Amino acid sequence: MIKYYPFLILLIMLFSCGKQTTEPVGKESPTELTIFLISQTEIQLSWIDNSDSESGFLIQRKFDNEDFETIFTTNENVLDYIDDEVEPLSQYYYRVATLFEGDQSEWSNVASIYTHPTFQNLWFGEDETFEIMTWNLEHFPKNNSITVDYVKEIILALDVDLIALQEIENQNYFNLLVDSLTGWEGYRATGAAWEINLALLYKTEVITMTNIYEIYEDLWEPFPRTPLVIEFVFDGITLIAINNHLKAGGDAEDEERRREASLLLEQYIDTNFSDIEVILLGDLNDDISEPEASNVFWNFIELPDKYLFTDMEIANGNPSEWSYPGWPSHLDHILITNELFDDFNNPGSDILTIKIDEYLDNGWDEYDENISDHRPVALKLNLSR
Repeated sequence: MIKYYPFLILLIMLFSCGKQTTEPVGKESPTELTIFLISQTEIQLSWIDNSDSESGFLIQRKFDNEDFETIFTTNENVLDYIDDEVEPLSQYYYRVATLFEGDQSEWSNVASIYTHPTFQNLWFGEDETFEIMTWNLEHFPKNNSITVDYVKEIILALDVDLIALQEIENQNYFNLLVDSLTGWEGYRATGAAWEINLALLYKTEVITMTNIYEIYEDLWEPFPRTPLVIEFVFDGITLIAINNHLKAGGDAEDEERRREASLLLEQYIDTNFSDIEVILLGDLNDDISEPEASNVFWNFIELPDKYLFTDMEIANGNPSEWSYPGWPSHLDHILITNELFDDFNNPGSDILTIKIDEYLDNGWDEYDENISDHRPVALKLNLSR
């Protein structure tokens, strides 16, 4: 019988090792904790329940480098939870443990998420009208991905149809913005000096894009950022938008360059779109309300039967409504041709400087730090035909 002892000893050792490495059934931790934003103020958590005898789950949350704190205890067999007490622009971390009578499991993996800003009561677009907006997003993105988050939420809140952008310096971040906007498409030009390019965003559900191209590409003096022409169809109506970012600066040479640009833009419209609805807009970097002698846009203003600056009342009005508060001055404009005059006069049409800073907790300082030094200017047209 002695010759069988080694075999029996081996069986005992294997059995003992197995018992030491196997956790008790039903005591496992939750796994695969995942979280995502379901609204601007709500985060949803979900996990896998690996236990068959739990009394519930313990959910903990923390901010940045702070300690975890318990925020909720669920009943047994629960697989998700919605945290509806979150703040915008905050980094949250979560973990979950399985609860037993008088005990708990180890923690799950830690999952984190960064919340977006909120813009309650900010809106402009309507289903019955066409909206176009010009917006200089200074050195986009001014604060990297945080800027993208802000701009995304602002665009979704305003709900306009087409946006002409200036100073879009980074293609990758612009792609990130476009990808985050479901139902939107974007285009970034390439002809600007120092990569300070023009771009556009538009809602594909209502805008049919037919052509996008740059003009006056060989005329750097009047156009350091070559104008971007956008040909599109809205509700069966063909429209042209020309996005611009004219030369900045206050000396005589800069003004002359803007004056030349204005003349060339008028010439281009007259030659190519003499009987088509045209909207010329952008950061034009000058005041449209100045007297004739100093007004670089007088070639348009002196032809009131053909052209109209829809924001002239803003330019002549209270400085609190101007698009460039840092100076302060009103530099961002939207001009239309006479084919759109009746539409602009229709009930429901409007022109407005969108004072987004008034919707932020820290006002202009927060806007200037994370978004831009320009406010957007938006035109709403009731295109009743």
